[in-house]
Amino acid sequence: MNEPDIGREADDDSADDPERWDANDPRRQKDCFAPPSEPCECYCLHCQRTFMSDKIWFQKVIGDKHLDGFWMCPTPKCGGAGFTFDLFPTDPDHPANAGWVECDDEEDEFDEEGSPIDPAEHEYDPDEPKFKALDEEYGEEEDDDDIEGEEWKHGLAPGEQPPEPEWAEKARKEWEEEQKKYDEPDRRPRELDWTGRNDEKDESQFREDDIPF
Repeated sequence: MNEPDIGREADDDSADDPERWDANDPRRQKDCFAPPSEPCECYCLHCQRTFMSDKIWFQKVIGDKHLDGFWMCPTPKCGGAGFTFDLFPTDPDHPANAGWVECDDEEDEFDEEGSPIDPAEHEYDPDEPKFKALDEEYGEEEDDDDIEGEEWKHGLAPGEQPPEPEWAEKARKEWEEEQKKYDEPDRRPRELDWTGRNDEKDESQFREDDIPF
């Protein structure tokens, strides 16, 4: 794929920071959402698939006064775009992932009167009615090993598994249908003609509707 000589400019601070991991990457100097010159394995937040960053392709926008295009996820029909926007390195130690942190600290909760709630009062108690109700509705199914040889206790034939919960079946089918879409031929245009779009509105404004994904 030919490297486009165009793109969204990186933040001024990013472009002028010699300590940045991509400070010497000519492609990312021109476009802050461009994949790095050195390939790495990536993950897309939209299709949830992995791929090498050198498969990310540039969808060119012509006739627009603000955008030159988008770096698109290689998965067919996926709307993910932009390295470090929708597309991230799978390696947590990759410098492009710097700044992302996990926080396990729980924020203080308050009641309707603004008084702090004692966390001990809301600890899980399997014998408490409200927790029992939640366990019955959303509790995890028993592991397959837990019922192996004891299917008769559940009214099942030997080797038969318990029926899938309705909510789980619905979620699984929706996921399967979405995955089928990503296995179909890719018909995303390699160029978008936005000629005249900015003449119909205030050029100083940029809306979410301008992004084609």
